[in-house]
Amino acid sequence: MFALDIDPAQEVSMTFQKRGRGVAGMSFLINPAIEIPAIAFPNIVTFSESSTTLNMLQTHIDSDTIIFDYTTKEGKQNVFKFPLTGFNEKYLEQFI
Repeated sequence: MFALDIDPAQEVSMTFQKRGRGVAGMSFLINPAIEIPAIAFPNIVTFSESSTTLNMLQTHIDSDTIIFDYTTKEGKQNVFKFPLTGFNEKYLEQFI
């Protein structure tokens, strides 16, 4: 889910990081037709430009932060950092 002040006409960039270094990243547009801005990805994402695949679960495991960089409806750049600390433990708890 994203902030409600996001400008759907501008791209959002999402970067996975481990200790401040980029692991993977992508940019995309949010669908303006949905009430609450959110995105969903399949576990395996294939980028058509390079035929590269990305395992989203493994990327979450290998990262400690996701950084969302977006433009607000007022035109300001905004950054939201989402920590992934404990992701492995929380994910595995669902299956125990």
